[in-house]
Amino acid sequence: MHCIDSCACVVFRPAVCGVFALEVTVSQSSVQVARGQAAILPCSFSTSAALNNLYIIWMVTPLANANQPEQVIIYQGGQVFSLAGHMTGRVGFLSMMPSTTASIFINNTQLSDTGTYQCLVNNLPDRGGRNIGVIGLTVLVPPSSPSCRVQGSLEAGSDVMLLCGSDEGIPSPSYAWEKLESVPKLPLNAMQDQMQGTVTLRNISASTSGLYQCTASNAIGKSTCVLNLQVLIPQSQSVGVVAGLVVTGVLALIICSSLLVFTLFYWRKKRKEDDLPPKRSSSVKAFQGDASSSENDTLTSTNTYNSRYWHNPKPSYPSGSYPRYNGTDTRHTVANGNHTLPSPKTLVVMPRSNGAVPTTHSAQLAHTQTHSYAVSQATLERMGAVPVMVPAQSRAGSLV
Repeated sequence: MHCIDSCACVVFRPAVCGVFALEVTVSQSSVQVARGQAAILPCSFSTSAALNNLYIIWMVTPLANANQPEQVIIYQGGQVFSLAGHMTGRVGFLSMMPSTTASIFINNTQLSDTGTYQCLVNNLPDRGGRNIGVIGLTVLVPPSSPSCRVQGSLEAGSDVMLLCGSDEGIPSPSYAWEKLESVPKLPLNAMQDQMQGTVTLRNISASTSGLYQCTASNAIGKSTCVLNLQVLIPQSQSVGVVAGLVVTGVLALIICSSLLVFTLFYWRKKRKEDDLPPKRSSSVKAFQGDASSSENDTLTSTNTYNSRYWHNPKPSYPSGSYPRYNGTDTRHTVANGNHTLPSPKTLVVMPRSNGAVPTTHSAQLAHTQTHSYAVSQATLERMGAVPVMVPAQSRAGSLV
């Protein structure tokens, strides 16, 4: 019997001392999930004993309160008990109990679900070994709508700080400021802290005014806010700006008016120059001077003869021997009577006969037989005429 007892003892002790030891395993040490989504916390164990006395308990140490661990869910004696009040209806075992898979799920995760979870398994008569598994749960929250505000004086020349912050956001969001519809996105002297969500603007001016947008972002989302920054300009500066604009407008008007007047004056002068006759050349002037000189010499040379002529009796010419001009064209017939030609309308120069002055009768005759056209010298020059000197002719037919 002793041998039997000893043998029985030999056979039983290894089972108690570790042959049937229990081992808990977790496949991942941490789980991240966006708020509102379901989270699965993996846990499994191995045992050689039956699951009749299986005992499983999940506990959590909340991130918000590390000193107060809480029981989440328990399986014991074939029953499941949900203990965490804030998880009622949202937590359960992933597999039907009893099972060697002790994983649980948490639906509609909340920020308060973040913490460190422990999976503890006992299955008598198995004892010893590692019967606890640890896993961390992080519920990710996109940044909430940030608040934008300004700190400092808005008067021109001052320094201001733009601040931006979100009440929620896991992981902690980063912040980026930019000025809308502007290049570059921020003034060159701006100093930005993306972790704190601040940007400092130095020596602000009218050009600093505008819409500034802050964007808060993390791994799962982003959110924005807009700030309307209006720099206050002192009244004197405002008057100066208005005066500068007025002066600029007046100068522009004066310049445009001057250009218009100059253009009109130029075209008027150009038209006058086009209407004037062309200038006479020096050769024409010299020719006229020589002609006048020759005429004076001719008149002087005939003065002696003229003085003798006036003492001689004046010849009488019958008035009926010359045709008279009555204002109409007088036509002359050629000797053969076949052709009739009109009287030429030309400018006739009456020559002196031996230097004598034409008589009244001859003057009348010349007047009745010719037309006199008075043409200005400028018109003749434009027509291309060249002045000539007509020499006097004596009665004998010789030129004087």
